[in-house]
Amino acid sequence: MGVIERSDHGATAVLRIDRAQKKNALRLEDFDELAEALTAADHDQAVRVIVLTGTADSFSAGADLKSLANYEQNPLAHLARVHRCARTLATVAKPTIAAMNGVAVGAGLNLALACDLAIAGRSVMVSEIFLDRGLTLDYGGSALLVQRIGLHRAKELAFFASRLVGEELLTWGLVNTVVDDDQVLSTSLEWADRLTQRSPTALALTKSLLNRAASSLTQAIDLEVIAQVAALSDPSIASTLTNF
Repeated sequence: MGVIERSDHGATAVLRIDRAQKKNALRLEDFDELAEALTAADHDQAVRVIVLTGTADSFSAGADLKSLANYEQNPLAHLARVHRCARTLATVAKPTIAAMNGVAVGAGLNLALACDLAIAGRSVMVSEIFLDRGLTLDYGGSALLVQRIGLHRAKELAFFASRLVGEELLTWGLVNTVVDDDQVLSTSLEWADRLTQRSPTALALTKSLLNRAASSLTQAIDLEVIAQVAALSDPSIASTLTNF
């Protein structure tokens, strides 16, 4: 059974990650499913905006490290599946909104940052947790962080795997707005409804222009694969991949 649930609200497709027992940590097959759901929504003529969210207490805890336990067999193939999802999100033509609740760490945080807009609840906690696990940034985080908050702050978040909560996300420039937890989805749908009133062609072109002006994301993903494979080859981190 899949973990990506889709519900349509007018011209908005809401994609919800529902693996609550694991704080919506994504296995390789879940990244595949999310990529397919994003593509389907982007190609759906009735959809004008895509909202990505999680269950009540989690947006996403990132990659389920247990699913990478056999990474040694073919690390490039494992990471290619994760990054296929990142590339898909990066190239979706329609506007995307992250409705963030609960925990958003590692690839889960970068999943939110890769969306065009991000709305967070006051109790949201985020972290670029990779270095705590002996890993490097991935899911486009190396480009996304620098684009969103600048080089020095990006290094601070990445080097120290700092935890930020609620209003701190707004102060740091990681999200567009912070609202009460029970208003996250409704606010996201309100924003989506406003976007559906725009010309879809002009909106898609405007998104493309802005992305191209800021883009090093696909290049960053290529470099992240190389760096992550090198990090994964360190035998000292093998045990951490099964302790999620």
